[in-house]
Amino acid sequence: EHKQFEALLYAGAARQDKGITHVVDLLKHINNLGLQIPFKLQNSGNHHGEYDAATQADMQRLDKINYPYLQCISETLSAKEYDYQFSGAICIQLYNPTLFADRISGVTLDALSAGSPIVTTADSWIARMVKRFDAGLVVENPAPETVLEAIQKIMADYTHYQRNAVEAGLTLQRENSAAFLFETLIDKNNAE
Repeated sequence: EHKQFEALLYAGAARQDKGITHVVDLLKHINNLGLQIPFKLQNSGNHHGEYDAATQADMQRLDKINYPYLQCISETLSAKEYDYQFSGAICIQLYNPTLFADRISGVTLDALSAGSPIVTTADSWIARMVKRFDAGLVVENPAPETVLEAIQKIMADYTHYQRNAVEAGLTLQRENSAAFLFETLIDKNNAE
């Protein structure tokens, strides 16, 4: 079923490697322009609820922006609530491409499975998936102007990207479970 665009989403823990600094810059930019784009931001820390110093500083900057359309989600969500937040969202994944070059991102799989298009930085596994399925847009740099332009392009053609995201989610689930099954069978045969 096709949903209208509802909000931008930063999902998962607020961390430097997951581009939280760029997300705060983006929010500041959107606020300065006086735009009214709803934004859901999971700002939970690590498993102990802590932030590193840089992320702590980003959270303080975030508080000062006072963007009226921002909803911060600091409590840990149930699986159902977590999945639901992707519905009608554009998922912002401005991850560090060096650290995520070949790392499969759980957030990416969750977003695509829920039909949430993605805006992400170039040269990562995430970027390759977004390009492969045309399930969002890849930005060459995480500057807020560049990211906002990508967001607005997706908002203007949300149904198209959403449809592709759903397709990507189904395909990747199949591929990843097939690969998992294959490896399991190989291991089993080698164990005998």
